[in-house]
This record gives sequence, structure tokens and C-alpha cells, in this order.
Amino acid sequence: MKRPYIYIVLFALLNISLPLAAENTNSDFVHGRHSLRLGWGDAFLASNYSFEPLYGMTFVPVYPQSAQPALDAVVGMPAPEADKYLRDYRYVELGTMRSAGHFFLEYQYQLTPLISVGMEVDYMSMVLRTQWYNGYNDPLSIRPYEFLRHLTLMPSVRFTYYCQRVLSLYSALGVGYAFYGEASNGIRGNNHGMALDITALGINIGGKYWFFEAELGSFQSWAFNAATNGLYGSRLISVAFGCRF
Repeated sequence: MKRPYIYIVLFALLNISLPLAAENTNSDFVHGRHSLRLGWGDAFLASNYSFEPLYGMTFVPVYPQSAQPALDAVVGMPAPEADKYLRDYRYVELGTMRSAGHFFLEYQYQLTPLISVGMEVDYMSMVLRTQWYNGYNDPLSIRPYEFLRHLTLMPSVRFTYYCQRVLSLYSALGVGYAFYGEASNGIRGNNHGMALDITALGINIGGKYWFFEAELGSFQSWAFNAATNGLYGSRLISVAFGCRF
């Protein structure tokens, strides 16, 4: 799960940043020291990871995941009893973990032409949908089996190493705290843990007041009491619109 290439890219960008920044010492301040942005990021772990590493626990369905045990059980039963057994029997087929992605709001304050600090609020939800059947293999219902809400509060620092009139490049680092609300087959729970956000490359395009940003980085969070793998949140690519004031 580690992605060392992100850290290599970040290190290289930081090493070339000072010569580039020497030409642009005051351009950020002419646009105002405050900025606010609203953005969206992907949730690549929701589709690329199986249930167990995502939630950090062993998944044991309440009902068998096949109709075969029901068919074996009715051998030798009278027809009315077998029919009732097969109709009352329930099993589940798991779908794919789905997520609409991360939605975040961030405020930044420009300390110097090169460095700004801020606070970000990030929200993500994920759901594992299931298809339920009876012993006759008749579809019964589709409903969420697992649900996760993920809220992160994260202070951050941003380093701008190249800035022209409409284009700037930056990297950022954030360390924060994450809160989780979980539901598993009707049983609800809460969790919490640390979060880390490394922006290897950020691109800001805009004018005096409005701007657009795109970022490549690694957003992750860990639950403290996860049994196996506590990796809960993820964000690799994000985009945002914002304003300066």
C-alpha cells in the first residue's frame, strides 16, 4: 500500500523550488492573503481494495453465500416442509464497494509569497450493496450491507515554488484527525484515527479573485483499533474551485 514514488516526486519538487521561486517573490500578495476552495477527490480504495483491508476486520455474512446448503438440507423432506424451508432461506451476494468520492472545503492564509497555512474539512461515504436471494435463487432485495461515513479535520501547510500571473505550482502537507461512523448489517459503531495528506504536485490556474486547482497526492487515514489493516480513507486525484479575498 505504500507508494514511495509520491515521496520521491515531492522531494524532487522541493529541491528545484528555490531557484524557480526566486523570480516570483511578491505575486501572491497582490491577489489577497485569504483563499477559500471547494473541491472533490476520488476514492480509489473503494474500488481497488476488497472488504477486509478496507475495514480492518473479517467479514462473516449472517447467512450463507450460496443456495447449495439449502438444497442439500431439503433432501428427504416432505414437499410442503421443503418448500417453506427454501422460501425462508436467505443468502447474500456481495457487490462492489461504492463511493461518490471525497468532498472538501479548505481555507488558506498566505504567510509569505511562498508559504501558506490552512484548515481542511473532508467528507466521504462508502457503501457495499448486496443482492439477497432465497433457496429457490429468487432475487428478494438489494440493500446496503455495509456503510461508512468518514469526516476528517486537517491543518495543512502549502509551499508555492513557481508563480506567474495565472499559473502557480505547489506542494502541501497536512496532518489531521478522522472520525468514522459505521453500519454493518444494522449494527452501528464509531471509530477515530489519524490522517495524512501529501500533495506531491498542485496546479493553480486563475485570475485576481477566482481560481481552479488540480492536485496529485496521497490522502490516507487510519483507525486506531483496526484489527488487520486500518486504512479507511483515500484520495489520489482532486480538483477544486476557489476564490481569493
